[in-house]
Amino acid sequence: MALNIWIQRQLPMTFEFRKVLAFHSILDRRILKGKINPVVRLSFPLLFLLVQGCSTLPFYSNDEPKSYVNLGTVDWAPEPHFYSGTSVPTNKPSDNALHDRTSFREEELPPERNNYLEQLSRSFELDHHLDNHRVQQEIAMLQRNPNYFDSLQSRLERYLPFICDKVLSRNLPGELCLIPIIESSLDPFAFSSGGAAGFWQFIPSTAKRYGLKIDWWVDERRDLLASTDAALDYLVYLNGRFDDWLLAIASYNWGEGRVARAKKQRGGDAGFFDLRVPAETAGYIPRLLAFAAIFAAPDAYNIHLVINRADIDEQALAIVDTIDQLDVSKAASTSGISVETLYRINPALNQWSTHPRGPHRLMVPAPNRERIQTALANIPPEDRVSWIRHKIVRNETLSDLALHYGTDVATMLKANNMASTRIIAGNYLLIPRSTIPVERYPTPDLNRNTNGAVHIVRAGESLWTIAKRYRVTTDTLMRTNRIGPSEIIRPGRKVIIPQKTFPEPVIREIRYKIKNGDSLATIARKFNLSVSAIANRNALDPEKYIHPGQELTIDVNVTSARSK
Repeated sequence: MALNIWIQRQLPMTFEFRKVLAFHSILDRRILKGKINPVVRLSFPLLFLLVQGCSTLPFYSNDEPKSYVNLGTVDWAPEPHFYSGTSVPTNKPSDNALHDRTSFREEELPPERNNYLEQLSRSFELDHHLDNHRVQQEIAMLQRNPNYFDSLQSRLERYLPFICDKVLSRNLPGELCLIPIIESSLDPFAFSSGGAAGFWQFIPSTAKRYGLKIDWWVDERRDLLASTDAALDYLVYLNGRFDDWLLAIASYNWGEGRVARAKKQRGGDAGFFDLRVPAETAGYIPRLLAFAAIFAAPDAYNIHLVINRADIDEQALAIVDTIDQLDVSKAASTSGISVETLYRINPALNQWSTHPRGPHRLMVPAPNRERIQTALANIPPEDRVSWIRHKIVRNETLSDLALHYGTDVATMLKANNMASTRIIAGNYLLIPRSTIPVERYPTPDLNRNTNGAVHIVRAGESLWTIAKRYRVTTDTLMRTNRIGPSEIIRPGRKVIIPQKTFPEPVIREIRYKIKNGDSLATIARKFNLSVSAIANRNALDPEKYIHPGQELTIDVNVTSARSK
């Protein structure tokens, strides 16, 4: 009895174990009643508390471990032992430099100065928590890797101003501009093993929720304008839910439901640094705050980071109206720029033309915007895409014709004012087609690999049945067709059955954390690699075991890989 009272006093809140179904079942079974002494019976809830405590230890605590620095001694920069003895200046910029919100376009500064970062820093509004141990660690890591920003320089100059203009046009904190750096290193072809892609790393379900197209023609997660608008819509919604920008950003990374539950567990006005979060999110917010601190005052951390307006203007992108669907080859020849350049600055394009259902626009080099806009506007409507008048023969279907002419069923339905897919032999169809052979368009999409077989999904089919029919794995089909782990394939969809030959690969390095049940062989199959390639890349002995939690560096062809 005394032991039972002592245990109840130790619990942080009242908790009735018999209300937990598992304990009710264990403690009240007839076969156990009267046969377990009270101490043994109490061991069940004690064991539960022990396991639960081990699985939910907070990554942040109000009581910092004694091994952390004394936060009271930190001025502007982290303590020296965080960055291997490198000396760090402690000159702290004025508070006004962080809070004077001025539009980027309102003042002109000499081009030799780091004027863009000066302007950007004035849009920062969040507390950067510079006395937080994890923020200091992230800053220290950047100091130990001085070439990191150099490797991003061209993307920072090309993409960051466009994103920041969108952020500030909504009067949002300037720190939000930096999220795509954390998410994707501003690489439109960045992707994760969970199916996230693009600048802002949208998974398919969230992308569609916020209006981004992912289809035969485009993947708008790689569209700078569309994905930025969608991401900001999502972040504004999350901030409205939590009324806290750090919780909103954490939700963007971890999921709003998970953050809401974590906040409820802590109760009251718990902020991000009070929550119990997974390791990835535990580093995500501090990394963003560290980037913001460095962007606000790179010299204070002895980091070389210079972004001048003059350099930005050389790489700036602008939007032109294409009026309607437009063949990319036609757009290039009319604009006087190469097809390769158009695809490079419009990475969302999957096929030979812009999307037939819009939005009807292209990104072009900003210095040439007016000239290109005028040239595109003067293209006659009948010359924007080539059309063929096809006579329907017996047993043909719209899916067959779409495959043959490099288009999709929806486009043919619209072009011919058809309400259904039923066609009659002897009738004619107008079908859009490319002006040059499809294989000559340097698209990033594997659908242009004409050496592969194409299967049109029928009712009742699944990836498993298709994979079995063609003697390939479902993982192979998912990678080749960029099908996410939770996507549903519907009748009429084209599924590419890959062969040995592939277009020029786009290789990206990713970090993969080993999970329970993983082996080098299963990981190799997941990413369409050999065991030796992964072992050599990570200096591993392929005969030895790998362990959950261990991280591997993997070089993946992102145009064909989409792992579970």
